[in-house]
Amino acid sequence: MAEMADCKEEQLGSKLSEARQRTRALRQELASELQVAVELQGRLAKVRAEVETTRQLIDHELRESAAAKAKLLEVRRKRRDFEKRQHVELRAPVTSESGSGRLQGIPEHKSRQEIQEGDRATLLARAQRMLHHRGGADLEAAGANTASLTEARDAAKIVERLEDLGHEDDELYRALLQLSLQGLERHLDLEAPEVLARVHSLAVSLENLGERRDAAAFYRRAYEGRRKGLGDEHRDTLDSGLNLASCQRSLGEDAEALELFKNLLEGCQRALGHQNPVTLETAEQLAELLAESDELIAAWKLRRQLLEWYRAAYGEDDPMALSAMSKLAVVLASAAARGCAAPAAAADARARAARRGGGAGPGVA
Repeated sequence: MAEMADCKEEQLGSKLSEARQRTRALRQELASELQVAVELQGRLAKVRAEVETTRQLIDHELRESAAAKAKLLEVRRKRRDFEKRQHVELRAPVTSESGSGRLQGIPEHKSRQEIQEGDRATLLARAQRMLHHRGGADLEAAGANTASLTEARDAAKIVERLEDLGHEDDELYRALLQLSLQGLERHLDLEAPEVLARVHSLAVSLENLGERRDAAAFYRRAYEGRRKGLGDEHRDTLDSGLNLASCQRSLGEDAEALELFKNLLEGCQRALGHQNPVTLETAEQLAELLAESDELIAAWKLRRQLLEWYRAAYGEDDPMALSAMSKLAVVLASAAARGCAAPAAAADARARAARRGGGAGPGVA
């Protein structure tokens, strides 16, 4: 009996020892699970913080977009003014049949200043009379007719004044350009600066009318002709090239546009400098296209440069510089999502951009 009691006691002791071991194991497992839970809570807090930062960045983008758009329109206006000044030396004098040096139909007592300040409605009416005289009511037929050199230059003069004053009749404007170009092509070399200026203007008109495929062909002709006659880094060459690349991009010809934008940016930096509006616009379009083409590292590097250029050109607190900072953060976030950059760096860039946009904290360096 004693032996049986000892045996049972030994069995009970063994079971108690096993139970204690299981209890310790369960406690260790519970402690591990609690630690994991704490880590998950910490990660969740970080995710929530990043979500909040992203929301702030989006709100900031919405607030700044209107100001940035207004600033961009102002930059483009300055660019157009600069282009007009650069084109002055290319404009041939307009003469009448008698060689008086004045626009046909303008009274002799009118001064040059008065002609330049001529009313847009008067110029449009004159253009209509010129075209109707050659083709009746059919503007397309009138534009296709070949004018004399004097008529072509008269039409070119009206075109230039309408470019300065603005116009609303795109069809009439295109017909006037076609008439001028046809006459100039008949009497001048096809790659003469005066001819190529009208080719470029006609491309702009066609693009405004939505005829992008034809516009791209004329932009290409103007770009290649100006490269040959003026060089790759001439202001007119760069202008035609930028318009061609933008038109190619709108047509979905991204590979061609990307290569052209890269070449143009190099030329713009050498010829115009980093702070010139044309250089900045070229870099902006190239950065957008690089990101759309998944060349995120190249897009990120260019966005860093753009941020510094905008700061140098307009100041750190200018809407354009703040917008550039936000765009840099967005590109870095896209790169992080694709595994091309550290998520922590992307989150930090977004937070810095949001704080800088709110007027506090350092910018994205």
